[in-house]
Amino acid sequence: MAINNPAHAASAENDFLRTYGAPGLPGLPKYAQLRETLHAAIRAGHWKPGGRLPTESELSRVTSLSLGTVQRALRELADEGIVVRTHGSGTYVGQGKGSIDEPLHLRFVGNEGEPKFLPLFPTVISRTRVEHRGRWSEWLRQTGADIVRIDRKLDVNGEFVVYNRFYFNDHTFPDIASRAIATLDGVNLKQLLGSALNLPITDVAQQMSFVKFPAEANRAMGLKAGSQGLLLESAAAAGRGHPLYFLESFIPPNDRRLDVS
Repeated sequence: MAINNPAHAASAENDFLRTYGAPGLPGLPKYAQLRETLHAAIRAGHWKPGGRLPTESELSRVTSLSLGTVQRALRELADEGIVVRTHGSGTYVGQGKGSIDEPLHLRFVGNEGEPKFLPLFPTVISRTRVEHRGRWSEWLRQTGADIVRIDRKLDVNGEFVVYNRFYFNDHTFPDIASRAIATLDGVNLKQLLGSALNLPITDVAQQMSFVKFPAEANRAMGLKAGSQGLLLESAAAAGRGHPLYFLESFIPPNDRRLDVS
């Protein structure tokens, strides 16, 4: 949505505030509230790929947030590839990344006239080495700080966001544990790990429970502190004796069916 004149800018700003309101997500700092509000508007199509957002000063005025707060929110959206900031020109919605091919675990069922399973658009948040033990430890044969965890946000068809943690053993996949994190963005990790061993995924065990989301999941999904929802735990192997990964997926309340067959 290009904003080329003051009248157009005012109209676009008012439409934005009428639809999404001023940022107000308890438990998040103001810049994160604005970041998630803008991201929600982009996911909903308020600004299309390639469209121009209001200027920093316009956003500051209509949200009553400081210019520094607005700049930090936009900077984080740019770091995630959601928007592109061009000096002297403005901030534009990114063209978007491809969806995950053949999702195995997060298969949200489409309605009539939609794809069988809704597309998932992943964004890597972080990669860390895990020293403490958890439900993944026995499956992945953890012996110390040999477990790597990749945290991601998965945009489900532009409707809601799933937060997941993808665990694997660096002894099994040393190249993936050390490769540039930017190369993991938008990638189907289960296919990547399966191809690294040149073995297909043959065994999957899954468990579901209703939980209180951790703080980082709420932040990633734009939910208020203390939110609850579904935890889907998935353990996958490539044949007997070849555990591949352990996946924790935090799924917020939504109107879609999840196929776990």
